[in-house]
Amino acid sequence: MKYLAFVVFIICSTFIHTSAQAFGNNKPQSLLELLAYAESAKHLIEDGAFDEALERLKWLDDNGTRISYRFYNFKRSSVYTTWWDLALQYNRAGSAYERKLASTLKHLIIAPQQCETFDTSIWLSQTPEQEQHLLAQMTALNAQYNGSLHRCWNGEAEYLAIKYINHDLLERYSQDILYGFIHNVIVKVTRAYEQCNFVDDKAQCQTKVKAYLTETSRLYQAVAMDRDDLQLAGLIGGETLKLLLKWQNQPN
Repeated sequence: MKYLAFVVFIICSTFIHTSAQAFGNNKPQSLLELLAYAESAKHLIEDGAFDEALERLKWLDDNGTRISYRFYNFKRSSVYTTWWDLALQYNRAGSAYERKLASTLKHLIIAPQQCETFDTSIWLSQTPEQEQHLLAQMTALNAQYNGSLHRCWNGEAEYLAIKYINHDLLERYSQDILYGFIHNVIVKVTRAYEQCNFVDDKAQCQTKVKAYLTETSRLYQAVAMDRDDLQLAGLIGGETLKLLLKWQNQPN
C-alpha cells in the first residue's frame, strides 16, 4: 500500500521543507526531525551527492525506530522507497539494497513470526520479481509450518497475495476477502482522503487516492472472479462505488 504511506508522509511536508537542510553533522532526535532527515536524503540525491544520501538512509534504517518508534510507520515511504530510487541510479546503493533484501529474506525464513522482519521483507520488495519471490517464500513457509505467518499477516501481505492471486495464502490467512477489502482498503483510503485536506494540492491528492481505490478494487474483484464468485465480486464493486459516490457528493 505504497501510496497510503505517502499520503501520511506528506502531512509533515511543511516542517520537512524548512528543516531538511539544517542538520549538517547533527543527527535527528525526534520523529519530525527523522522525517526531515529522510527528506534531506532526497535533496542530496537531486544534487548528485549519492554517497552522503546513502549513508543517511542507512543510518535511518539502523537508528530511526530507536529514536522514535512511530518512525516505523514511515520507513517504507521515507527510507526504502528513496533507497530504491537511489539504487536505480547508483551501483553502490544498489548493492547495499540487495544485501539488505537478501539478509531480510534470510531472517524471514529463520524467524517468520518476527513481525519487523516480515514487514521489512514486504517493504523492500519493489519489483514484480521481488514481490513474487517473497510470496513464493511465504507460500513455502506456510506449507512447511502451517499457520507460521499468522502472527504477522497484515493488510500489506494480503494486498500482495491479492495482487498475484495466491489462493494458498489467502485461504489460510485472508479467508474473508470482503472483510479484508473493507478493513484494509476502504477504511484506510477513507482516512487518506480526509488527510488530503491538509496538503497543498488537495485535488491531486484526492485523485491519487481514488485511483488507488479503483485499482485495488479491481485486484480484489479479480480474485473473486477467479473463484467464480460473482456475488463476492459484485459486493466488492458495490463497496467501491458507494465510497466513490460519497466523495462525489461531498462539498469541495
